[in-house]
Amino acid sequence: MNSETVNKLPAAFLERMRALLPNDFDAFLASYHQEPQRGLRINPLKCTERTVSQLSEFPLRPTGFEPLGYYLDRTEVGTGNHPLHHAGAFYLQEPAAMIPAASAYIAEGDYVLDVCAAPGGKSTQLAARIGCTGMLVANEFVPARAKILLSNIERLGIQNAIVTNTDAAHLAEWYPECFDCVLVDAPCSGEGMFRKNPDAIAEWSKETVAMCAARSYDILSAAECCLRPGGTLIYSTCTFAAEENELLIAHFLSTHPDYTIEPLPASVQAITTPGIALTECREDLTRTARCYPHITGGEGQYVCVMRRAGDTERRAIPVGKDSERLTRDEQRAIDALFGELFDKDLWPTVIKYRGLLYAIPAHLQVSGSCFSLGARIGEFKGSRIAPHHHLFSAWGSTMRRTWCFAHDDPRVLRYLHGETIQITDADTVGEAGDGFGCVTVDGCPLGGAKRVGDVLKNHYPKGLRIQGV
Repeated sequence: MNSETVNKLPAAFLERMRALLPNDFDAFLASYHQEPQRGLRINPLKCTERTVSQLSEFPLRPTGFEPLGYYLDRTEVGTGNHPLHHAGAFYLQEPAAMIPAASAYIAEGDYVLDVCAAPGGKSTQLAARIGCTGMLVANEFVPARAKILLSNIERLGIQNAIVTNTDAAHLAEWYPECFDCVLVDAPCSGEGMFRKNPDAIAEWSKETVAMCAARSYDILSAAECCLRPGGTLIYSTCTFAAEENELLIAHFLSTHPDYTIEPLPASVQAITTPGIALTECREDLTRTARCYPHITGGEGQYVCVMRRAGDTERRAIPVGKDSERLTRDEQRAIDALFGELFDKDLWPTVIKYRGLLYAIPAHLQVSGSCFSLGARIGEFKGSRIAPHHHLFSAWGSTMRRTWCFAHDDPRVLRYLHGETIQITDADTVGEAGDGFGCVTVDGCPLGGAKRVGDVLKNHYPKGLRIQGV
């Protein structure tokens, strides 16, 4: 951000921030003259930390608060055209945006709901924490943003996610007390993003702050119905406004006496500032946290973790009504495709939902109206199945036939352009014959292909291909 843009910061915003940060307002303002800090989070569902961190073009510094999160020290690296990005080995994420999910009290096998999930940074971060034995419901109200969310879940190879496209009130109806953890990263006035997104400055006003606070409170009040007693509710924003942060939490606690504020992890406390204390709040709001760009290095963020009183098992998620019974011929087609791709004991469970085929872990259930669930394996084209990219991204590492390339192999770039590529037996792991399999880069499933002789016919989706040179 340059000086001209700094001069566009609203006077009312600057006045409030000067009162909020009387001792280091100058340092806060100086941070707006610096380039936004970029970040990267490694995806353990597809690779190891070494896969990415050993690459010389990615100079990384650990964040300290997210075990798989790093600061990117050069702004010219980390673009979405890197083969490992296409393969879902990492997610480019603003560092402070990693803090809410890093603050979650969750473990493998937990059921987690992300209420305002697009574009997917926090959802995919949560998915890495719960592993393949847990379940993630990632919701986004705006349909176009829900598609972006789904694309990122597919790219990172997540097998056990349900993507929904609805509002918090419907989630409360579909999933009462079904989750161990609920995250509400509320749509806010975006003050913390002024440095990264100067266009947000023109949209700011006191009225916008008040409107966002009212909307966020409604979302939070509906979303908490999805949390089991004993579970944790995370509320976060990317704004500095107390109306959207501490004042909102104080109001929520006054109307929800069964919630208390949990302490944040020590690693998060170390790089954040305590929340603003309010004498009228029954809980200590300094146990919440604020992220400032001159302290954390990333953009603005607020996070609060609350625990619901009690300790009961989460309710079972009821099976949805939109799944369809497979015909005998359809099941034969599925068996034929899986017989080509997997050993018998690795076949995932398949359901047909709204005319599409999905591979799901055995514990994954469907409720309400889903945008997508599990990993989409394809759809019927006449009597055959046209495989979908998510099948290869999520299940590719277990396929009988894979073709392995280093990220700097020129054939990988040709594959990402949608071209056919030549292979040798040295590139093949597993079966060497013709048929469908997965292209991998540095061991990470990248996408599908079909071998015919010494040629791989490209099945990388047209919408994901690198365009131009």
